[in-house]
This record gives sequence, structure tokens and C-alpha cells, in this order.
Amino acid sequence: MNRGVRLREVAVRLVRTDAFAAPAPEARAREFLADEEIRALERLRPAAARRDYLAAHFLARVLLGEVSGVDPALVRLRAAPGGKPEFEAPPGVPPLRFSLSHADGIALCAAAEGCEVGADVEGLRNLGPDPLAAAEVVCSEEERAVLEGLPPADRAARLLLLWTAKEAIAKATGRGLRLPLPLVTVLADRGGAAVEFAPGAGEGPEGWRIELGRPTPVHAAAVAVRLAPGEKAAFRFAG
Repeated sequence: MNRGVRLREVAVRLVRTDAFAAPAPEARAREFLADEEIRALERLRPAAARRDYLAAHFLARVLLGEVSGVDPALVRLRAAPGGKPEFEAPPGVPPLRFSLSHADGIALCAAAEGCEVGADVEGLRNLGPDPLAAAEVVCSEEERAVLEGLPPADRAARLLLLWTAKEAIAKATGRGLRLPLPLVTVLADRGGAAVEFAPGAGEGPEGWRIELGRPTPVHAAAVAVRLAPGEKAAFRFAG
């Protein structure tokens, strides 16, 4: 690598949440959660939703512990302004940014030091029967034109990739639902993507690195990081 270029390593972990259906793994994972997370977990009515939430929040502890060197049982999280969770770094431990997501049996977490990170996973079931109708809510005009030009059988999978990329970008900006997704255009390619922001989005395209994936035939996942000038990202994946 050229001198002067700083490499940001982004650790990414994904698990199937059915591993937490058995009583023993469920009980162990619950021990890692804070009281407010337990309360949020118990407010969820569907068993699958509780399992997904539990898996994602346990996974965050495991990944942050791995990256920081802190015992996962001692990892503490706090809610930042706007609701985005943050890692409470103990004295002497570098601050880390992380993002977690879960959907329909899959939990995803990504963490990095020194750059903002966003992660998202979505399932095809959440798109509904009409991908073009869903695209009206989340897609730019350019993206909708691409979708309309695809065979109907391919539209849902393409839209799912766009949706996860946009959600990951929104999380990395810290704006979440406040980022107007139709003003964001994702130029998706195999394994990665570029992004363009329309006037009014309040963001610029510089420094973004986006990784896309399909963890199952019915899921799409994305991890987005925003880098400073002179930085590059290396993604380290593990199942």
C-alpha cells in the first residue's frame, strides 16, 4: 500500500438466529444484555422477532469484544443522541464504531475503529408483492428506471440490495430515518457499490465504501463506511 494511505479494518459477523432458539444458548445470550435491552426484548411479541433481537445484541458484544480485546461479557453499550447505539470504550481501549441489524432469521454486525459504519440486512418477505410500489418509497428516479427495465422476476432481488445499501448508508451518517432515501442513488455492482447524493440530501459522495452480499437466497446485506481522505477500507468477514 502507498505510504500515507491509512487502512481501516472493518470486522463483519453474521449469524443465523435459529441457533438461539434452544434454551441454553438463549439464556447465555440474555446474560450479556443490559436491563433496558431485556425490557425491549420482552416487549417483542413474535418469538422470531425476540430471537432476532437477542442474537443481534449478543453478536454485537462478541464482535466488539473481539476487536477491542474486552471480555464480551463486559462490553457496555449506550444510546447516542438519535438512538444509534455506541460502544462505551473502557479506559485505554480505542473507541469503536459499530452497527447491527437483524431480519427474518439473520443477524449482522460490523465494527471499525476511526470511521463511521452502518450495517443492514433485509429479507425478501418485507418487500411485499409489488417491488415497484416499494421502490417509490426508497428509490431515486434513476434506480426506479433500472428496476423497470429488469425482468419482473429479477426486480425484488435488485431492490433488496438497493434498500440494504441505503439503510447502511443512513446508519453510517447517523441520520437513520431522517436521511431522505429517494435522494440517494446506489450504483450497485458485484460485491460493492458507489453512491450519489442529490441536492437536498445533505451528504456528499466522497469517501464512501459499500460492500454488498446475499447471505441466503432470500436475504440481502450491506455494510457502508465513510472514510476520510487518504483512507481505504478492508472488510474482514466471518460467519
